[in-house]
Amino acid sequence: MSIGVLIAMAVVFVVLAGLLTAAESAYSYLPRHDAEALLEGRSGGSLRRILDAPVAHMQALRFWRVWFEMATAVSVATVFQLLLDNIWLAGLLATVTMAAVGFVLVGVSPRQIGRRHVSGVVVLTANLVRVLRTVLGPVPGWLVRVGTAVAPGAQGQDAAFLTEDEFRELVDRASEADMIEDAEAEFIHSVFELGDTKVRSVMVPRTDMVCIQSGSTLRKAMSLFLRSGYSRVPVIQDSADRILGILYLKDVAAQLHGHPPEALDRPVDEVLRDVRYVPESKAVSELLQELQRESTHVAIVIDEYGGTAGLVTLEDLIEEIVGEIVDEYDSERPEIEDLGDGRFRLSSRTGIDDLGEIFGVELEDDEVDTVGGLLAKSLGRVPIVGSETDIHGIRLHAERLEGRRNRVSHVLAWRAPQAADDNRGTDADSGADDRSHTTELVPRND
Repeated sequence: MSIGVLIAMAVVFVVLAGLLTAAESAYSYLPRHDAEALLEGRSGGSLRRILDAPVAHMQALRFWRVWFEMATAVSVATVFQLLLDNIWLAGLLATVTMAAVGFVLVGVSPRQIGRRHVSGVVVLTANLVRVLRTVLGPVPGWLVRVGTAVAPGAQGQDAAFLTEDEFRELVDRASEADMIEDAEAEFIHSVFELGDTKVRSVMVPRTDMVCIQSGSTLRKAMSLFLRSGYSRVPVIQDSADRILGILYLKDVAAQLHGHPPEALDRPVDEVLRDVRYVPESKAVSELLQELQRESTHVAIVIDEYGGTAGLVTLEDLIEEIVGEIVDEYDSERPEIEDLGDGRFRLSSRTGIDDLGEIFGVELEDDEVDTVGGLLAKSLGRVPIVGSETDIHGIRLHAERLEGRRNRVSHVLAWRAPQAADDNRGTDADSGADDRSHTTELVPRND
């Protein structure tokens, strides 16, 4: 075989190897909407078959790329052997030549072309990739099985182009290179973690629920809605394990608006909605899709014994992706604010030691550390606006709510006229007169 023919073969092989490298890069970065638009073109038939079996075609494409690179190396080595008649020198020169040619014409340049001109490269190579896949048949699949047998931890033949770990690594690199914002990288990571997160990790615990007793009047329900800041309340009978339904603020307002005053005394049981139950082991991603499909915003979480474990809302699930959701009523206030006349406004997160220091009282509790926790423990239920209790001669009053979960954020404190030795609290919550633990309501959807 003449040297000219070998050089021509080497040129053809390297061009084909570069073309297949560009195709591999282009198919890896082909957006779905662009692929659907290209299906209407002349190469639509081949492209459709490629998209129907992408892994098999990519395996064939990679096999042929490696084959053409090897064929190019053999042709170049043979040319140098014929020219120099020295196998060692020919091998050295062929290695140096193929390293340079392979890096520039097969490795770097074609990949950049494939990424920048995705649609053009896909249209140009669709028929070629389809033919190469047909010619090769099941050979790449066999080779993948052999590789998997040799390296048991390797990806199987059904593996996608990028694994989740590889994609996460790409996102981290893009963030470090300032190609995407840090917030965008965190958003992408949150989406991946959504499938591994269970409902028990995002639910509102049973101890933080705010409910209303069965048989309560619409007047009491409206008072609870206005003071708690929620728009959906579980209705219980005797305990949180017996939830009869969900009471909606909109339903109560509709019953009271334009109706006679007697409507205020109607029981809440007449306007309940059905309860949506979910197990605490359910994946957050699955529940999010179900709630969207059913147009439901709240579900009761049950444990393995069928008891109420907590409550989860659509907002809780969305927060796993976008982060904490706050509203326009949230504000920055000092942790301790002197209002004069012996009255103080304290953040619910203020330590009980600081509260005792203000009033010269030694406060110790092994179960709670904050003023908010002390208030809730003394009341025996979740405090809402207006809840009050006396502790060692100190009157605590739940002043306001903040955040999407509408939890007590600030507490007013002053010396009570008379010390309450029994530390019993009086809760202004007219809708939850039993001592059972209850669930947090769903925030307003204003």
